Amino acid sequence: MKSKYYLMLSLKYHGGYKCFGEYYLGSDSKRANEIFAGLKGKSLAYEDRPLNIDMIIITNDVPETAKTVACNLDEFASNCKYIAKEIFRMNNLELS
Repeated sequence: MKSKYYLMLSLKYHGGYKCFGEYYLGSDSKRANEIFAGLKGKSLAYEDRPLNIDMIIITNDVPETAKTVACNLDEFASNCKYIAKEIFRMNNLELS
């Protein structure tokens, strides 16, 4: 069974992080990892960073967090623009 790749957006709250959105990256492992590698921020979750972006891999209906990048608001805004552009590019390339 093919795996599905998502980027989960989380905001720091008292006592942890809460998910408030996600991007679906499809089932291409190489492409999903390339997109994640292009994100700005720290590679580990830091207490001083209010936002996390996690790569979630779902295989056989079982989700697993593979990687996390922690970012500030400016990095997060840049990452969202980058992710949206890459998803748009992936979908348009699939149509041609």
